[in-house]
Amino acid sequence: MRRAPLLALLVLSTLAARGQDRLTLDGAVDLRWVHASGETSFQNGGLGITRFDPDHDGLELGRALLAPNLRITDIVSLQGVFDTYGDHNRNPADVSEFYLDIRPFPWNSVRWRARLGAFYMPVSLENRGVGWSEVYSITPSALNSWIGEEFRTIGAEVEGRWLGASHGYLGDFALVGAIYGWNDPAGALLAERGFALSDRPSTLFGYLGSPPLDFYHEIDHRPGYYGGLSWRHHDRLEVRALRYDNRGDPAAENAAGNYAWHTRFTSLGARLEPDAHWTFIAQDLDGNTAVGSDNEGEEQFYLKMRAAFALASFEWARERLTARYDGFHTHQLSGEFGPRNQDGHAWTFAFSHELGEDWQLVAEWLKVASSFPPRLLLGIAADQTQTQFQLAVRYNFDLRW
Repeated sequence: MRRAPLLALLVLSTLAARGQDRLTLDGAVDLRWVHASGETSFQNGGLGITRFDPDHDGLELGRALLAPNLRITDIVSLQGVFDTYGDHNRNPADVSEFYLDIRPFPWNSVRWRARLGAFYMPVSLENRGVGWSEVYSITPSALNSWIGEEFRTIGAEVEGRWLGASHGYLGDFALVGAIYGWNDPAGALLAERGFALSDRPSTLFGYLGSPPLDFYHEIDHRPGYYGGLSWRHHDRLEVRALRYDNRGDPAAENAAGNYAWHTRFTSLGARLEPDAHWTFIAQDLDGNTAVGSDNEGEEQFYLKMRAAFALASFEWARERLTARYDGFHTHQLSGEFGPRNQDGHAWTFAFSHELGEDWQLVAEWLKVASSFPPRLLLGIAADQTQTQFQLAVRYNFDLRW
């Protein structure tokens, strides 16, 4: 059922190819050497909150991706992201995004944009690269790691952007809204593991963790929504706010045993670039999730969450140096299987060097300390400190026809 909208878009792409006007293909290969300490990662069956662990480090494939863009008409294009992470998931390669992008010509100072298919919601101020990749470091913040892991908009989004240049103002203001389905399990990962810092997002037909969690099911047949606004000023300041509500029915369950979680959050963030060298980002997310038929009763599992980070990045010549501090917290207010309260913070430092037009070298050191009582069930201490060092060599290409 959850594959229906994607299969429909595949049919559309075949028909649209007859009217192909231009095809571009962005791609990247990320190979890295990793040294990690601490407990087993969630991806490998533990409750560790970094991507790699001591039993799964050394030489690793960070990611390989292809991002084709087929321009069907002057205002309609078909975009996709196909990738692999080399971690023996359900599929050797999978789909992260696949959607129609519709951008009518501007009129009356307003530019409209619509997306139809599967794509990331406009939350992250870090993940600005091809395929939603992080551009300031290797690993995104805990906040945006969670967005990549549990969320994908499978539906329709419309944005209206007022272009200030038409009135002599170097900036713009935008409103965005979306209706979607197939994201009812979002929230389960925070209860199972809590926040993490990982550059391993979910894919549309894959899973995360062991035992596996997958997130793209329509269980209660109730569409969710999000709405947001953004403001950009003189190419120096960008401010974003977004409210998300999947409108999940906490009592709903499908035949495969997947539950609908009612997940809601508000995200606020700003990026400041005062000159050609400095970038500052701050972002905060605050929300809650619930599952269980006892609506707002003592037996319903109800969890509050909050994550925030502050980032500073300095770029000169072909180098970039970045530092980021993360704080994150979950608090279980009711329900069984508790307590699942998480408290944590992390420091990330990254250095990148452009080796040439297509090659990049990135080094990153990450240290995260967290407390999570369910670790006691695995026979380890609730309080853990983990470190992870990564040295990545990236090759990027851009082909046009």
